[in-house]
Amino acid sequence: SKFNLGFGERECIKYVHCGHVFDADVLAKAKMVERNSAEDMIVEETVEEDVEAEERKSLEWPCYLQPHTREYLLKVKQTRPIKEVDDFLSKRCARFARKLTRPTSLEIQTSYLLPQSDCLILASKYNPTTTLLNMLPFLAPSCPFVVFSEHLEPLVETFRELQEQELAINLRLSDTWLRDYQVLEGRTHPQMSMSQNGGFLLTGVKLHP
Repeated sequence: SKFNLGFGERECIKYVHCGHVFDADVLAKAKMVERNSAEDMIVEETVEEDVEAEERKSLEWPCYLQPHTREYLLKVKQTRPIKEVDDFLSKRCARFARKLTRPTSLEIQTSYLLPQSDCLILASKYNPTTTLLNMLPFLAPSCPFVVFSEHLEPLVETFRELQEQELAINLRLSDTWLRDYQVLEGRTHPQMSMSQNGGFLLTGVKLHP
């Protein structure tokens, strides 16, 4: 709702936990994919068993109460308010809904991470240099990237690192500025007191490794 996205746009967005992205095995696979694409090698894929997917298939909807859950609810109803029981059931329902709908770790790797992306947008509170260098293997060669930071100095360090390692071209540093307006009848004007800038951007194009 914050970004005023439509249903189709929201469905296109996939949320991936950073633990999947920066996992050592995933990073190793991404670098191997990057190296193979640079050498135009065709690697035969190995099929891994997806234990989480098999567990998801065993679930049914609606998920009926298990015996130990029924016993727990019978005890709770005698000592706790009805609202707490309802909260417990709604949280249980949400937990099983997530299990049935969210992708597994292997699906995240094969569908979202290992196929190299055609662009990279990075806005993080962590060190932009380390984060970008770890994310570059997931970006296809000759594709653009943009890094946002509230401060200029971390992006200058990232700029130099990319230049020294010859990882990107067309590198540019720029600042952003967003000005809020007060919109009232007969009193529409820019906000008088606000921050001088909205942050900084580092843009570039990834070089073929």
